[in-house]
Amino acid sequence: MRRGAVATPRDVRYTQRAMAHPSVTLTTREALGPGRMTLWKRWREALIGPGLILPAVIVTILFSVIPLIYLVIVSFTRESSFFFDNPIYTFENYTKIWDRYLPHVQNTIRLALLSSAVDLVFGYPFAYILVRRVRYRELVRTLMVFPLFGPLYLAFGIRYVLLPNGPLAPVLDLLHINATTLLISEPMTVFGMAMFTFPFMVMNVGTALSNVNPMLEEAAQTLGAKPWQVFTRVLFPLSRSGILAGFLMCFGWNLGVFVVPILLGGTAQQRVLSITLHQKGLSQFDYGLAAAMGIVLMGLAFGVTWLSLRFSRGALGA
Repeated sequence: MRRGAVATPRDVRYTQRAMAHPSVTLTTREALGPGRMTLWKRWREALIGPGLILPAVIVTILFSVIPLIYLVIVSFTRESSFFFDNPIYTFENYTKIWDRYLPHVQNTIRLALLSSAVDLVFGYPFAYILVRRVRYRELVRTLMVFPLFGPLYLAFGIRYVLLPNGPLAPVLDLLHINATTLLISEPMTVFGMAMFTFPFMVMNVGTALSNVNPMLEEAAQTLGAKPWQVFTRVLFPLSRSGILAGFLMCFGWNLGVFVVPILLGGTAQQRVLSITLHQKGLSQFDYGLAAAMGIVLMGLAFGVTWLSLRFSRGALGA
């Protein structure tokens, strides 16, 4: 009750009761004691972390771990026998991949390597200009997000531009280039794959270059180093982690390429694991072989992701 305030009958009764029974007016902290309050605080702090993580753990188990276990089990069954009463378990699917579909695995890795190399050749100078020269770099980074909307839109756009009656048809005719031959070819497939993963290379290399002090380049030039020497002896060694992280990230994304070879490539370019997996599972109903191909593809992607995180040294986290 504040000083000067008029005491109400309720306040008077409360004061009389408190004087008669002093222990009743103890606070909760005094009633529980310091030991119990400290124990309660410890329990509450210990439960906050797991309580926040629990929803993510449940979602991961339901939609990632369980389907992965399911996929592994299906990969050891013959054709579609897993979905019947008596599934037939066998290692035949993996031996078939090694004996018959090894060229598809090699073609998948080759296209991913070529497209990642194209990303590196064009992405490194672009990242350097973006970090060192461009004033409105945030706008450029925003525009680079458009290829990440999906390879489907990107492949359809490239296909439309290169059609015989497309926007580039007069230029191709002037250069005596057959638009159809250029459209359905391996270079155009590699170009489409590289366009989709180009932002990953630029972001990783740009992050590494932004950590390099420009004064080191100026010092090298002052000491008489030529531009190529500045690159080979200063920039490249200091940005090596970003280069490796960007290359492995582009390679990992391009391992699962599906739409680009269908729209921009020929028969040879369409012999990749993702397309073969789709044909075996949905056209021939050989779910066992399709699941085994998915496990092989996932193993390659996991290996590349681990290498990316191992050698990026924080470039991916940035």
